[in-house]
Amino acid sequence: MDDNLLRRLDFNTLKLLKVLGEERNTKRAADRMFLSQPAVSKQLKKLREEFADELFIRKQYGLEPTPYCLELLEKLPALFELLEDLFSRNQQFNPALYTGDISIAINTTLYRPVSRRLYHHLRPLLPNATLKIINWGQDTEHDLKLARLHIGINYLPLDISKQVIQKKLTHCFFKLICRDGHPVLETQRTTQDIGQYPLALLQLPDFNKKENLIETKLREVGITPQVGLRADQLSICLHVVAQTDSILPCVDIFDADLPQGTQFFSAHKEHQLGSDIGALIPSKLSNAPLVKWLYSEVRTVFEQQEKTEQEH
Repeated sequence: MDDNLLRRLDFNTLKLLKVLGEERNTKRAADRMFLSQPAVSKQLKKLREEFADELFIRKQYGLEPTPYCLELLEKLPALFELLEDLFSRNQQFNPALYTGDISIAINTTLYRPVSRRLYHHLRPLLPNATLKIINWGQDTEHDLKLARLHIGINYLPLDISKQVIQKKLTHCFFKLICRDGHPVLETQRTTQDIGQYPLALLQLPDFNKKENLIETKLREVGITPQVGLRADQLSICLHVVAQTDSILPCVDIFDADLPQGTQFFSAHKEHQLGSDIGALIPSKLSNAPLVKWLYSEVRTVFEQQEKTEQEH
């Protein structure tokens, strides 16, 4: 690349090339860059002229990079990491002045208690920001890899891309939810006692691709799990639990409201199951001042809960 080309290209133009390579779609690229589609088309035309290459070929399913474009796209992530590190190393994040979005994805079973606590903790610190707190879904891993999300919260370890960093926040034990008057409440609540009843299980992206922890525990003691329901909506699981003898595993962190007619119970202390809960951070944002600050505040929320539990 000659000096004249270096002078003509700017940071935003290179960023557009990178985003087009990730999205393979001009509309999605325009949305991410906060540009109109005509503006993206104009800049793409300029890139084609500067690099003397078509760069992207329009196909029925989207944009397909040319061989030369693929070479460029392979080199851009390392270039942007160096630039971000160069310009962010000595910067400080001031939450009171931040006016953009803060995007957090939370595992479905953790969503209700964690989102409430996070909101009340972060809102006073980010008075001018927009908090976007969403359920962890099928696209969350992809969004973390592309840094569309600032942080995720889920059980660990996850079978997830190495472009996403996993950091432990806390360890939790599982409680169970049943209807009021459920016969299991009159037992010692051992694994054998619990295994007599059907399970209502949340189907969680990434975490339980094979089977739920409680299923594995039951099989270990020779009990074939009776799974009456698998659903990706907590409300459906709670409805079934309230109307039947089904049992729903959940976590014991923070306070959570249950529908009328249902209650928490704990397994026998020698039969309890647990899991780590962690923060999932895009590797390309790991040195960004905003994300460092956000991770620290999320960790503070969980540490405060641990301290409260120890005091009680």
